[in-house]
Formats: sequence, C-alpha cells, structure tokens
Amino acid sequence: MLSGVMLSPNLWFPTKRTFPRAPLINALPQSFVPPAEYILSGLLVAALVALVFAKRRVRYLILAVVSLALLASLDQMRLQPWVYQYLLLFVVLALHGWRSIDEQSTKQTLSALRLIVAALYFWSGVQKLSFSFGHEALPALLAPAQNYLPLTQTWLSALGICVAFVEALTGCGLLFKRTRKLSVCLALVMHFMILGLLVGRGYNSVVWAWNGALILIIIILFWRDDTSFRQTFPARRAGYTSGLAAQILAAACAVLPALSFWGLWDIYLSGALYSGRTAIAVVRVDDQVYGRLSETAKRQVFKTKSGEQMLPVFEWSMAELNVPPYPEPRVYKQVARELCKLAEDENGVELILKSSPAVLDGSYDVARMRCSQLYE
Repeated sequence: MLSGVMLSPNLWFPTKRTFPRAPLINALPQSFVPPAEYILSGLLVAALVALVFAKRRVRYLILAVVSLALLASLDQMRLQPWVYQYLLLFVVLALHGWRSIDEQSTKQTLSALRLIVAALYFWSGVQKLSFSFGHEALPALLAPAQNYLPLTQTWLSALGICVAFVEALTGCGLLFKRTRKLSVCLALVMHFMILGLLVGRGYNSVVWAWNGALILIIIILFWRDDTSFRQTFPARRAGYTSGLAAQILAAACAVLPALSFWGLWDIYLSGALYSGRTAIAVVRVDDQVYGRLSETAKRQVFKTKSGEQMLPVFEWSMAELNVPPYPEPRVYKQVARELCKLAEDENGVELILKSSPAVLDGSYDVARMRCSQLYE
C-alpha cells in the first residue's frame, strides 16, 4: 500500500493536480478539500509505517481504514482495485484485533482473508470471459512480446478464453485442499508474467507493486494452509461477533461482483482490471477550453480527421495521477462538468462516452452529452 501511494503521489498529495475530483458527496467547500486530503493522506502514511513496526496494530489498522474511506469519499479516483483490496484486508485484520488472539478467532480471520483473495482471482477470470478481452485488452498486454509471438486474432481469442478460465479456476482451486498448491503455483506464474509484460511495456507502474504484494499474499495465506473447503467458514461460537462480521464482509465481496454484469455494482470493485469491459470516455473541447487546460492535459489532446479536439480521460489521468480513471459514467460526467466551467457556452465541451462492451460480441453504445445534459 505504501508503494502504491509513493507511485501515485499526486493522487494522495495533490500539489500540482488539475485532474478533476469525483467526490461521493459534494457537501464540502472546495477550499476545504485539498487541506483535508493532505491531513488524511499524512495520517494514512503514518498508520501504514506504524503497522510495519508496532506490536499493537489494531489502532493503526483502524486509522488506515478510516483515512482510506474518507479519502475515497473525497475522490472516487482513489478507489482503485488495489486500494479496494487492501482496504478489505485491513478491515478484516482490524476486526480480528478487537479480540484476544486465540485459535478460533484466528481461523475466522484467515478464512475471511482467503475468501476475499480467492474471490478476486475468480471474478477477475470471469470478467475476462468476454469478446473485448481477446480482441482488445490481451493484444495490448502482449504488445511487448508480439515480435516473439506473432499471434493471429484467432489464436489471441483462444488464448484469451484459456487465460480467463485458468484465472477463474485458480480462484476456485485456492479454496480446495487438493488443488490449493497447484493454484498457488498458477497464481505465481500469472503474476510474474503480468509483471514482465507491464514492465516490458513500461505501463501502469502502480500495479507493479500490487502484483508483487499479491505474490507475497498468496504464499502467506495459502501455501501452508491445510483447511478443507468445508472449513472456509469455521463454526461460530458465542461472542465472536467481530469474526462473524469479517465473514459476512468476505462473503459479500465474493458475491456482489456478479451484479456488475447488470450495472448494479462498480466494475473496478469486481475484478475487471485489464478485462476490456470498462467504459471509456473522451471530452471534445473547443479552442477556448483548450487554451485554459493545464499543460499536462494539453499534451494528451489529439485532433480527429474532422478537426475536433479530443481530450482522452484515460491518458490524462495516467499522465497526471499515474492511475486509470475510475471507469464509471458518473465519474466521467463529473470530470466533464468540471471542464464545462472553463467553457464560454455549452458547446465548448462535450462528453463522448463509450459504454461497457457486451460480453458476447463486444458491441457498445456511444452517448454524446453537452454541458447542460451532464446535469440531467
């Protein structure tokens, strides 16, 4: 988590940030937000550093959880997949710290942690069982190796299906005693390959740290685990309310991603990173708005054949914050609304939103919204 913060400093300590925020609640005065972010991010870093050295960790876990939750409410861009997973693990560990550490509470905590991690792999694989993964996301990931692996689209599609199934089955296999060590090995191979591809491409460095962390998490949680699937949820004893809360949280995180296929749960909270299933947005800006953009944003603008100036939200976010935008329409609309403040009239800015592609054929809808329509 500390590595992720250090690799995306402008997301947490916005000294030169011009990329718009997407708060969950617009109740705070704008002048109050940056100082609050500095204080909360400072507390988060202090809590994370203390967790490395402290013997009594529960107070620092609680501080990290509260800081992260408030920071995410001030800007949904911070709710990246890696942040979401760390937050869940911190919550479960904090719940464990409230009780005396005995065998029963330890089993409950470990089971909850394992279920959260296994569910991540399962849903990440399920999200990749789509047309867009084999035709868009996977070719982009394999770009550094294309000279050595000249794959046709047919082979890429077949490989995409295999990758998706292996990842989903790895998540399932982590929960069963007979397949656990094989699944750990598959997960480790997958992470080393992803790291090689991302480093070779020089892309999304903040995820490099997450892959390294997952390698350690998988080994720690599963390699020496000898519990059976029936023991995933140990029998509850009276008084173990914190353990029950951790198990309910883990079960919810294992089930809720299914709702993302109907648009009822955020796709970044459903293991969809690098799945090709995220919505994409660009913002058309006129000359006046272009002239008022930051230098970082200006460098991302490109012109279409018809002469329109387009600002891609993904590239702008990566250039300024070193993380992808949170790929939900409400966030893209908030970004466009902030750009509308730079326009002379509603024709100066237009959000062009490509919806999440369909699973079977990759088809999608495109919506164009001018400033007045962004508030509807």
